[in-house]
Amino acid sequence: MLELYAKSNGETIREHTDKLLAAAEEFIEIYGSSFDEKLLLAVRYACEYHDYGKSVYVFQKMMKNIELISSLGDNKIKIESVYKEIGFEKNIPHGYLSPAFMRVKSLKEELGEELAMILISAVYYHHNRPVEVEASKLKRVINEDLKVRYPEMKISSKYNQYVLGNTIDDILWSKYAVVMGLLNRFDYYASDTDKDKLPLEIDYRYEQKTVRDFVVEYFENKKWEFRDVQRFALQNTDKNIIVIASTGIGKTEAALIWGGDTKLFYTLPLKVSINAMYNRIGNEYGYPKEKVTLLHSDALSYFIDEETDDEEMSQLRYEASRRLSYPVTVCTVDQLFTFVYKYRGCEQIFSSLIYSRIVIDEIQSYEPKIIAKLIYGLKLISDAGGKFAIITATMPPVLSYFISENNIPHAPQREFLITEKIRHKICYEEKDEFDYDLILKESSTKKVLIICNTVRRAVEVYSKIRNEYEYSNVKVLHSKFIRRHRKMLEDEILKFAETPEECGIRITTQIVEASLDIDFDVLFTEMCTADSLLQRMGRCYRKRDYSSASEPNIYILDNKKGYGTVYKYKEIYDRSVEFLKKYNGMFFSESSKMQYINAVYDTEELKETSYFKEIKDELMNMKHIAPFVITKSESKDSFRGIEPNINVVPESLYNEYIDRFDECKDILTGKIKVSSSEKRNARNFVEDNSLSLSLYYDRRSRECSKSLLGNIGYYTLNYRYIFDEEMICGEGLTYDKSFDDMIL
Repeated sequence: MLELYAKSNGETIREHTDKLLAAAEEFIEIYGSSFDEKLLLAVRYACEYHDYGKSVYVFQKMMKNIELISSLGDNKIKIESVYKEIGFEKNIPHGYLSPAFMRVKSLKEELGEELAMILISAVYYHHNRPVEVEASKLKRVINEDLKVRYPEMKISSKYNQYVLGNTIDDILWSKYAVVMGLLNRFDYYASDTDKDKLPLEIDYRYEQKTVRDFVVEYFENKKWEFRDVQRFALQNTDKNIIVIASTGIGKTEAALIWGGDTKLFYTLPLKVSINAMYNRIGNEYGYPKEKVTLLHSDALSYFIDEETDDEEMSQLRYEASRRLSYPVTVCTVDQLFTFVYKYRGCEQIFSSLIYSRIVIDEIQSYEPKIIAKLIYGLKLISDAGGKFAIITATMPPVLSYFISENNIPHAPQREFLITEKIRHKICYEEKDEFDYDLILKESSTKKVLIICNTVRRAVEVYSKIRNEYEYSNVKVLHSKFIRRHRKMLEDEILKFAETPEECGIRITTQIVEASLDIDFDVLFTEMCTADSLLQRMGRCYRKRDYSSASEPNIYILDNKKGYGTVYKYKEIYDRSVEFLKKYNGMFFSESSKMQYINAVYDTEELKETSYFKEIKDELMNMKHIAPFVITKSESKDSFRGIEPNINVVPESLYNEYIDRFDECKDILTGKIKVSSSEKRNARNFVEDNSLSLSLYYDRRSRECSKSLLGNIGYYTLNYRYIFDEEMICGEGLTYDKSFDDMIL
C-alpha cells in the first residue's frame, strides 16, 4: 500500500511520509524541548498516517497508477460503482480516510484517550477541505474498496466517533492546534518543490550567537552598562513579563534580550514602525539580515525594493516569512493573532507561537476590541506553554486589570522610568488654532513637529504654513499618499530628524506615534487621548534633558478635532483633558506621566464607560466562539473590524502613466500572458501608484470611475492629487475636484 503514489511526479506514500518524518526530527532536534514528549509522539504518528488515505482507488486512478488499476480485474467495476453511487467518482478527501488505518485501541493505551482523539482529528482534518463527507459514505469506501484490496490489514471505520467537533474547550483545542499545526508545517515543507531554497526553520544562531548575543555585544562596543530594564529582562527570560519603560530608556534592547535566545516575533502597530525596527535589528545591532524578516501587507514590495537585482530572492523571502520560518519576525498583530478565532488553517500560526517568544510593543495603541483579542490570545498561548512580553511606554491600569482577571501568569509588572532627565515642559490651551507665528519663530532654529488628529486638518495646516506664510521647508505626511510617495516621505522625515544642522517643520498625523525613532526639538500637537499624547511627546526631546529651559517644548491645542470620531471614546478624551490641566505650564516628568496615565485609565472609574465595556464584552465574545466555525477570510476581516475599503489611483497619475496602467490591466486580467515575475511587477506598479479609502466614511470613494481599472480591483478617482517627487512634498489626495493646471 505504501508504495502507491502520493504525488503526480511518482513519489510514493512511503517516500513522502519519510520526508515528513525527517522534517519532524529536524524540527524536534531544535525545538523539541518546548513540547511534552507524548505530544511529540502524537505528531510523529500524525506524520506517519496522514496520507494513508491516498491508497483509495479514485486517488490512484487520478495519479494514473495503471499498474494498480489493471491488477483489480473484475473488482474494478464494483469499486468504481461505489464511488459513482456516493458522488465521488474523481476523488475523495484522503484525510477523512487515513485514520481508518490507525489502531485506535492501541493509541488510546499509549497516548491516553484525549491525545488519541487529537491525533485522529489532526489527520482527519489535515487538509482544510471545503467539503464534508457523510460517515456512511466513508464507511462504504472503507468496506468496499480498502478492505477488499487489503484484506490482511486491520482497517476500521470506528475512528469517526473520535473526531473532534466544535464543542471542545480551549485547552483541548490548543493541544489539537499544536499537533495539527506541526503536521501541516512538515507536510507543506515535504511537498514543496522549492524546499531546497525554503528551509523549514532558519537557525536562530549565527556562528553560535543569538540575537541576544548581538545586543550584548552592541552594549559592550558602546561601553554601556545594562540599565535596570535590560537586567530585569535578562533575569526573567523564562517568564511572561510586562514592562513599562520610558521612551529612550532601551526597551527595544530589553525586548531582544528577553526573547533573543530562540525564535522571536516582535509585533508593532504600524507598518512604518515595523520597517524601521526590521532595519534597526539588522543595521544597528548587526544581527544578519538573512535571519530577520518583516511581515505585513506590503512586505513583498519591501523585499523587492531591497533586492532590486533578484526578484526571485524577494519572492522566496516573502514565502519564508509567510511560513514563519525566520528566527526573528517583525510584524503586525493581525499576522499572528487571528488564531483567536480558531478557524481551520490557523493551527500553523498557533503551533509556531508555542515554541517562540512574542513581544507586544505599545499595546495601548490598539482599539479596545483588538486589545481584548490580544489578551485572549495571550491567555491561549500562555496556557499552552508559550511566552510573551508586553513592552510599552504606557500601560493603562485597565489593561492590567483584564490580564489579571483572565489569570494570565507573569512576573510582577515593573516600571522603568528615566528619572535623571526632565524632557518635557507643557503648555495646554483651549483654542481653535495653532500659534503660527510661534511655530515659524521656533522653526528658524529648531526642528518643529506638528501632529494633527485628521488628514484633512494636517493638509490644512500644511497649506496655511506653505501658502499663507510662504514658508518653504515644510512637509506633510499622512495616509492619503500613494504608496511610493508615502515611502519617500517616511524616509525623508527620518533623514530630516537625523540631520543636526537642518531646521524646519514637519506635519503629520498619528502615524508617527508608535516606535518611530525620531527626535524633534519642539512639538505642537492637537489634544488627543492620554496614551496617544504620551506617544506623541516621545517624538520630542527623546533622550535629551530639558530641565534648564524656561519655555515649553510641548504645545497642546485642544480644539476638539477628531473628538467622537478619531477618538470615539469621549469619556477617555475628557478624562485626558481633565487630568492634564494640573500639569499645565509645568515640567512633565516621567513619574508624572505615569501618574497621569494611571489617573485617566483608573479601572474603577472606567467600569461604567463604553471603553471598559467594549473590552469586557469582546473578551466574552471570544471565549464563546466555537472552533472551526469561522473561516480564515472572515477572521481576517473580523480581527481589526475593518470597514470595506476601496483601492484608488488618482486620475492625474493614471493619465500620466496611462500606457503602463493599460498594460498592467491586460496582464492582471490574463489578456496578456507573461511570466510570474512580470505579473508581480504589474501588480506592484498598480499598488505603488494607489492608496486606500474607506468605502463608507470617505465621500471621495463613492465617486470612483469603475470603467478603467475596476476589473482588477482598483479604481480611478478624479480628485486633486498633489506631490512633487523632486522636492518630496505635496498635499496628497485632497477633497477638491481635479483641474489640469493644479497638478504638479
